Amino acid sequence: MHETGRKTESDLQELDTYKYLFDRIERQPLTLEQRTACVSPARNTLVLAGAGTGKTSTLAGRATYLQVSGKARPEQILLLAFAREAADEMDSRIASRQVHRGKSVETRTFHALGLSIVQQVEKSPISLSELSDESRLQAYLEREFLRLMNGSAQYGRLVLAWFDAYESRPLLRSGFQDEKSYEAYLGQQVFRSYNDDYARNVSELLFANALAVLGIRYGYRAHYFRDVYIRAYEPYRCCFYLPAHDCYVEIHDVPEHQLVNYPVVDKYREKVRTIHRHNGTFLLEFYEQEPGLDGSNPFISKIRQALDPKRALLQISDSLFRSPSRLRSLLDVLKPALLAARSGQANLPAKRTMLENKTGFESRYQALLLDLLIPLAKSHEQYILDSGKIDYAMMIERATRYVREGRYTVLWTDILIDEFQDLSAQRYDLIKTIRDQNPQIRLFCVGDDWQAIYRFAGSDIGYTARFESWFGKARCVALCRTFRFNNQISAVASRFVLENPAQTRKSLLTNVQQTQPAVTVLDEKQGVARVLQGMVLKQDGKPAATVLILARFRHLLLSASTLQRWQQQFTGLHLRCATVHGSKGQEADYVIVLGLNNGEFGFPSGKQSNLLQESLLPDEEGFTQAEERRLFYVALTRARHHVYLLYDPDNPSDFVLELLNNDYAVEVMANKDWQAGGFSSLGKRSGQGKAKDQPYPFFKNGLKTALQTLIGLDKRT
Repeated sequence: MHETGRKTESDLQELDTYKYLFDRIERQPLTLEQRTACVSPARNTLVLAGAGTGKTSTLAGRATYLQVSGKARPEQILLLAFAREAADEMDSRIASRQVHRGKSVETRTFHALGLSIVQQVEKSPISLSELSDESRLQAYLEREFLRLMNGSAQYGRLVLAWFDAYESRPLLRSGFQDEKSYEAYLGQQVFRSYNDDYARNVSELLFANALAVLGIRYGYRAHYFRDVYIRAYEPYRCCFYLPAHDCYVEIHDVPEHQLVNYPVVDKYREKVRTIHRHNGTFLLEFYEQEPGLDGSNPFISKIRQALDPKRALLQISDSLFRSPSRLRSLLDVLKPALLAARSGQANLPAKRTMLENKTGFESRYQALLLDLLIPLAKSHEQYILDSGKIDYAMMIERATRYVREGRYTVLWTDILIDEFQDLSAQRYDLIKTIRDQNPQIRLFCVGDDWQAIYRFAGSDIGYTARFESWFGKARCVALCRTFRFNNQISAVASRFVLENPAQTRKSLLTNVQQTQPAVTVLDEKQGVARVLQGMVLKQDGKPAATVLILARFRHLLLSASTLQRWQQQFTGLHLRCATVHGSKGQEADYVIVLGLNNGEFGFPSGKQSNLLQESLLPDEEGFTQAEERRLFYVALTRARHHVYLLYDPDNPSDFVLELLNNDYAVEVMANKDWQAGGFSSLGKRSGQGKAKDQPYPFFKNGLKTALQTLIGLDKRT
């Protein structure tokens, strides 16, 4: 693509002609890069706008330039944003620079555009389905899921197969090389039965579930009717006791034909048999059984054969589960997959057919989930159609079809797209179809591949990274001057995101230069309140500062009562909380990021991916934690002055370790560097190597020096 530096004679002439416009269109004159983007004559223009580089100003400048230059009238300009808030902000910015009397460029969301097209073609008002609301969708899916389970034995068996064989991949003792590995596996897993018993291994879990399905009451790990000891200080407790049959059950979690290879198990079996022979009690013994490829429980038929060959299976229903949360956990897997399928227009039956003869665990896992999802997805779509309403996915799909069929005539000459890095396949199809109808439309896209964080919602960074392959020959302009943060934040954030070699290489220039690091890493045990106290000291009578407190997950954020209490306590600060995803587009003087720890709800997130949902989303990037890395970049770049990263030193996240161990220009605050009234001294890292005999280098120069360093007080004070 053409680069910013290559300005044509036409560019220079336009820049000179409209210098007055670009000097005054915003509070500050537009930069040369912004002006160059605004006057681009290319059919396709991609503007890579780094964090805080003025993308909104550039879009407003482009829209105004098109009108002032006579290249387009307001009604010929389609300006698209992804969120209503962003669209409203753009509208207010453009309205204040209104060029044509009585007319202004209107910013629309993609959904508003889709709705407008559908309404014009169908010539009737279209209502949005109530299932477009998150809470109502959740309630509907819960009801429909239970209806399917209770009304269809086949669907019920699929649900049971999920919990027996796929909820967590069941590993049997015979699959391990040695006992130590097997014991380690058992120590890491939770085997929870339908009755909420916590079994010791997979075999006992499957047996408990089989008893529940057959409607056989049981006691798990019940004491024997006499005081008999299996070994010193350990009374004998059988695996299961079946009171209706006065029967004891032992599950030996090894294959019967391999018992000779497990002398400990064999010895235990002989002890148990001796106990029951001596006391005349009825004992049934079962051995390790592999679930069927379809996820069927192998113990069901064996129990029926041993106890009552004529016993029929009870009707499977949600009442089988003692805790409703078990079923909700399955729905938590299905719901994101449903939304991913709708946003990507995936053909679920075709995908299921592709998995038909594949026997690997991942293929069987996805096949079972698809068997559960397809009826739910059909019911969901039919419900919306029967209501005569529409949801967001239908809206975009139907609008695209109407444009393709020529039932809607495109009159735009220019399309401007904000946050282009968030484009999804469905939205791409709509834009492409509009361009196919009128190939002369100029496309002007503003985005930042460093801030692409919505793959889970169907966004595909590939539309930005491979722009020309999707839209044709293009001109690329990079906005490199950020007006938000200082050079120290820029150095840390830019270096961090560029560890991924696939990210576009660009250097951000900052207006504010300082020598002190602006990213501090500290022990979360010190608490947010102490950080806020340090900010109050730093203000020292200045106007109130804004503070954005961020977390990777919503449940890690401060409670409303805590936030309110601290807002009253720290009167020199304006406090806000948000998830990192929710903070996109926001900024504050200071940012505090919570929970930079390792684990499922850490940052980066260690949550296990939903294999089915993943298969329905755009292809994952090859670089490890690519999107989580960009999400961390977004968190860092919300701050104007300083970022505070809180973590547990006993369980640090990979991102914290990278900052601490790879000579990033960050400050490190240790527990001993605090005093009741504030900071006693400041640990500092500024591109220096870490000493071998010391975890992190600290500089202890006394209270006054530390306050000057951290809080920025003038040394003459």
